[in-house]
Amino acid sequence: MVNPIINKVCIIVGCSLLVFWAGVLGFGYPGIMNSYWKEKYNVGNGETGLVMTFMLIAVAIAMFISGRIYAKMGLYFCIVAGTVFYALAFLFIFIAKNIILIYIWGFLVNFGFSFLYGPSLTTIQTAFPNKRGMVSGFLNFVLGISAAIMSPILNSLLNMKGYTFTNVLVFILIMASNVVAYFLLLFSNKNQVKKTSAIDTSKDLTVKEALKTKEFWALWLLWAFMGAAVISMVSLSKTYSVAIGETGVVILTIFNLANGICRLFIGWFTDRIGGRLTGAVSFLLTTVGYLVMPHTTNVPLVCICASGVGIGLGALFTVSGPLTSLIFGFKEFGMIFGLLYTGYGIIGGVVGPFVSGLILEKTNDNYIVVFTYLGIMAFIGFLCILIVKDKKIESKSNSINKEKTSEMNLNREESESLSEIQNIESDIVDIEVRN
Repeated sequence: MVNPIINKVCIIVGCSLLVFWAGVLGFGYPGIMNSYWKEKYNVGNGETGLVMTFMLIAVAIAMFISGRIYAKMGLYFCIVAGTVFYALAFLFIFIAKNIILIYIWGFLVNFGFSFLYGPSLTTIQTAFPNKRGMVSGFLNFVLGISAAIMSPILNSLLNMKGYTFTNVLVFILIMASNVVAYFLLLFSNKNQVKKTSAIDTSKDLTVKEALKTKEFWALWLLWAFMGAAVISMVSLSKTYSVAIGETGVVILTIFNLANGICRLFIGWFTDRIGGRLTGAVSFLLTTVGYLVMPHTTNVPLVCICASGVGIGLGALFTVSGPLTSLIFGFKEFGMIFGLLYTGYGIIGGVVGPFVSGLILEKTNDNYIVVFTYLGIMAFIGFLCILIVKDKKIESKSNSINKEKTSEMNLNREESESLSEIQNIESDIVDIEVRN
């Protein structure tokens, strides 16, 4: 029998290893490699912005698919699938002769990300159902902080050791981490299954029922507009650094630090004051950060603004998981959460990084226009979170079943009462006959 504490540690460490490199690839790589890709493939901001667009489209497609596969095949199949997609992605980055192959890399990387992040989030929340905000916050902390830790390291490696060496090293580390995570989670399998099976899902909503609620569409629009706003900073941070005379990755690093560190606190606040209020405050900070940022070239002040955007990104990922599981339940959480991601990928990927890159090209790198545009996107996201309520919606089919059960019980009680009355009447008749 596995010690419960060891089991929980294995789940936390295993899931964290899976999302660590997902965070590096999703939030760090496009920013680190942006200038290199522009120079190597002779393209502009619009073309490099499309890398993030393809990454987001992949998430939009794959999150729902991975949710269904997780429900049918389990976590371990998802880990293998995600790792295979990572391997295919790096094959394209090694042979890339033009930016189109980098688009394929971005698509495959985030396809793999979807098979690791969504199932990990489901696994860790079901293992700790009473602390879903905290554990979701921790997992998303790892997802966000990973890019902050690795961005300056990878940037230095890129400058000193070169593009190929950096990519080969990252690929080896990803493969090793995923193998370790697989065996850690396999080790905790027995207790994990028992814990998961103890959760009552009888009142949870199906995908079909969730689609009929205003909460689902408010969360979907939140992912679309807030997602568009915050993810654009990944590719814009380094180019804006250059525009204000800062050649390093300090703004990207601060953005990722805020994105990562805030997730622990946001998870804690989510458990105590709710995801709605926590998210609203965070998204307001993002709006202010974007609107102030282009009006200053002071690096510390720009970093403060970038941290506001980072907090918005951290909050988007951290509050969405607990809110989704709280409102709709765990029964079809993976698929519902995957559908919410379509807003992030389909709408966010187009109106965010791609349009931002085009705006910069058309306005001759006018960051006032592009950051104001993203600030408006963030404010729309702020309005969306206000529509959502921190309250579980019960399945209507469950309510109908309850009514049917109550009606059947009532009919049974009436039948039993009628039978008792008939027995009493029969006894009275027998007594009268004897007399």
